[in-house]
Amino acid sequence: MKLSYFETGRYQPPANIPAIWPMPAAAYDTSEGVRVFRGMIERIALAEKPGFDWVSLSEHHYSPRILTPSPVVAAAYVAARVHTIKIALLGPIVSHSNPVRIAEELAMLDTIADGRLVVGLLRGTPNETLTYDLNPQESRERTDEGMELILKAWTEPRPFGWQGRHFRYRTVSVWPRPLQQPHPPTFALGTSREAGEFAARNRIGLGVSYGPSEVMGKVTGHYREQCARHGWEPGSDQIIFRANIILTETDAQAQRAMEAYPARAPFSLAEGVASALLALDARNIAGQARPASINRALPINFFGGPDTVVDQLRRCREVIGAGVIDLGFNTPGTTDPAALMDALDLFGRTVLPRIRDI
Repeated sequence: MKLSYFETGRYQPPANIPAIWPMPAAAYDTSEGVRVFRGMIERIALAEKPGFDWVSLSEHHYSPRILTPSPVVAAAYVAARVHTIKIALLGPIVSHSNPVRIAEELAMLDTIADGRLVVGLLRGTPNETLTYDLNPQESRERTDEGMELILKAWTEPRPFGWQGRHFRYRTVSVWPRPLQQPHPPTFALGTSREAGEFAARNRIGLGVSYGPSEVMGKVTGHYREQCARHGWEPGSDQIIFRANIILTETDAQAQRAMEAYPARAPFSLAEGVASALLALDARNIAGQARPASINRALPINFFGGPDTVVDQLRRCREVIGAGVIDLGFNTPGTTDPAALMDALDLFGRTVLPRIRDI
């Protein structure tokens, strides 16, 4: 099993500002922002030392929840300062972006990072379609078309034109080429049937996130079925599971931390935004109904002392089949940055060496 550390930036907004999305820009503190990005490198260096395989970065907007609106910029910053760990962009939000630009920037980044790049291509959360005033009902089609264009831009040796429904280019010819050929390890991210079918059709990996193991196992099982239909079999390293973890010295400490974990998301959608998006995006995911509230906090997938977490990770591997676990470390009940460093250190010493052969 490979391990990835999910780095979000640990920005602490003022306590007197309502924690809603979109967060008012006036709440941003420039000195706190500087601290966030310095701390990012300290945490990644700590994860690199015991042998985390990847650090992952994501794209989100208008909120301090994940302070990386440009994951490419964040990845270049990381690549210049840590030199062994692979850098996984999970991912650029394709539906928002110019796919040719994404292909160019990621190819350049793969070269800068000496071939350490991993790419996850993402549809994005429904609220983020509002960032650039897009139609949420078109996001699936825009994502699929954009991902197909990115893959072709990386692999087509001659200039080509593209006349799609959502993207049109007279000429595409990406320079530089990715250092890793034909392209970096690439994943479609999402738990919808469409994400799994796209990944299988294009012979790339699949990344799923946060759901219970049994539900995510249905998603990855569907992906494997589709891969077989297209004449190939994915390896375990082609399935990523992004999950939240609370790791403490003992199970009792973890239980107390779980009791402090909030029921609502740390930065909830304004109620008008939430209700509108639920009406627009009422599909089921992997055969399971969406939660009744879009503002519900993401679940904690693993929690306990080291022995318990090792057992939980083993069970996850059996049910989901993921060869890469991407972990977001949580420290409910405290905002002390040292608590996160302690959790990372504890994982590196007591868990990581015991799960390599899972």
